[in-house]
Amino acid sequence: MDKVVSRADRERLRGELQAAGVFEHRERAGWAKLGALVSVLVLAYAGVALTGGWARLALVPVVAVAATLATLVGHDGSHGSFSPRGGRNRLLAYLTLPLLAGISSLYWKHKHDGLHHGNPNVAVKDPDVDLWPMASSRADYERAAPLQRWYQRHLQAYLFWPSTVALPLTMRVPSYRHLARRLRGRGPKRAALLDAGCLALHYALWLLVPALLWGPLPALALYAAAWALAGLMLAAVFAPAHIGLPVMVDRYRGLRHALETTRNVRTPRWLSFFYVGLDYQIEHHIFPQIPHQNLRRAGEIMRRWCAEVGLPYHEAGVGEGLASATAFLRDAWQIDALSAQGGSPRGLGLAGAAPEGPPSGGAFEPLDAPALHS
Repeated sequence: MDKVVSRADRERLRGELQAAGVFEHRERAGWAKLGALVSVLVLAYAGVALTGGWARLALVPVVAVAATLATLVGHDGSHGSFSPRGGRNRLLAYLTLPLLAGISSLYWKHKHDGLHHGNPNVAVKDPDVDLWPMASSRADYERAAPLQRWYQRHLQAYLFWPSTVALPLTMRVPSYRHLARRLRGRGPKRAALLDAGCLALHYALWLLVPALLWGPLPALALYAAAWALAGLMLAAVFAPAHIGLPVMVDRYRGLRHALETTRNVRTPRWLSFFYVGLDYQIEHHIFPQIPHQNLRRAGEIMRRWCAEVGLPYHEAGVGEGLASATAFLRDAWQIDALSAQGGSPRGLGLAGAAPEGPPSGGAFEPLDAPALHS
């Protein structure tokens, strides 16, 4: 029988989260963190200009880490969880996504906040599931060309991680297409023009100015190496959150969908700093308005509540999560996607406890759960 969570249980969860203060914004701490990360980034870039040989090479990971973490801080701005003021959330998003990371903030909001958060692990609808040339399910495999099928059977699990060095490029190209459509379309274009201006400034600061100082090839090499490492880091943060859990052919609005398709990563405190709250993907997906600094506390409450009401709560260690994602990619070509309206994930050998079937009668809050934190 499907587990139905009572209104009293949902109200109790809301009350515990509000009493713990997890919805309170941490804007000052966020600006301080961003300022520190950008300072490290600038100093590392200056160090590259002043050093040579192995010392210069050693600074590339510092640039990559600082840029990646600063971008993840900007992720809060896109979700509106950084500040109580919408204008400051948008400012942070512009500073970190197009200006720092070279990705259109309008595209990110459409792709990540809208499509991914609205349809986690839903085939076709979630762009993080449809990663060409890979297969996420048997249906993907059956639609593929013969050579692509061979790749999916034999190589995708092993080439996925090396290929993530191209992740910044594969996100930027569609983001520029999206921005171009916005600029050509009807209606107000102020946000799109701001986006485009920040993108132009990104390339001026990251490539043009360094090229004038050091020459084009060293500037391009540093830029490419730093963002290749950033791509690998982003994949290590995001992939274990969903890869290895069921891929769905449809979705139903509810907490259960997020709980069945999302996983937390258990990290020690020092390593959690590098996830910028995204080791708590369950809480982030259900309550995207929670600032990243408060997600650990929210996780303690959510984990206990799920155990009390009998809902699944997936979590794994860092190594376990990475291994589970890799194992899933190895076998995905022969695993059926699941229907939220019928059938159960049991018996598929996926990581974590087997989720239960979908609720009936609209028993759960919508995925973004506005009633739980409004």
